[in-house]
Amino acid sequence: MSDGKRPSEVLGQQVRKWRERRGNLSAQGLANRIAEIGGTLSRVAISKIENGDRGVSLDEWLQLAHALAVPPPLLLVDLESGADVAVAPMVELHPWLVWRWVTGQEPPLVRTQQGETVVTRVTEYERARTAVFLYQHEQRRAEAVTRASSDLRAAEYAGDEAAITAARAAHADALRDLAGALDDMVVNDVTPPGMPRKWVETIRELEMSKYPDRLVIFEPTEG
Repeated sequence: MSDGKRPSEVLGQQVRKWRERRGNLSAQGLANRIAEIGGTLSRVAISKIENGDRGVSLDEWLQLAHALAVPPPLLLVDLESGADVAVAPMVELHPWLVWRWVTGQEPPLVRTQQGETVVTRVTEYERARTAVFLYQHEQRRAEAVTRASSDLRAAEYAGDEAAITAARAAHADALRDLAGALDDMVVNDVTPPGMPRKWVETIRELEMSKYPDRLVIFEPTEG
């Protein structure tokens, strides 16, 4: 086995690195950012974390990532150095493989004595990531509706009736696909995310969803 660092060791180093990259943000400055979001990590605690003298809770990990404006998994791996991460005493992996695992892209992996990386527990993993897959599918469908809405507005602005008719049909198809993705979430006991009122009302009006009462309207607040 190589000398891979434990995620807690990597985290301390990553916190320091990203703190310094935020305009040489001081430990006190980072503590102030965390206080602004309701956290309680002090300057002394942050210094101890960076020096490896203190661990962090799950809550603190997310608060640090939020205050530093980095993806939370980035505090667990050093993608720039490529140094192995010891996710367990007998499992040391390249940080990119760890990243893909913690972000739901890859099943758990192990490295053999010959240095090969082997995927494990695939069936269990695929079942566990059902919600991730459903959200990814819904996101792609929602993005398609956004593009179709933009195309429709452009066609209406140009006043081309043929283009408007085609754009309306494409918009309806995109909404129908989105409704199907939301229905899949309901079937798998995953609560659908909120959608713009206009989308939800159109889906309900055109009876595109099998579960119209389960659709959630999201209305962003101003300010």
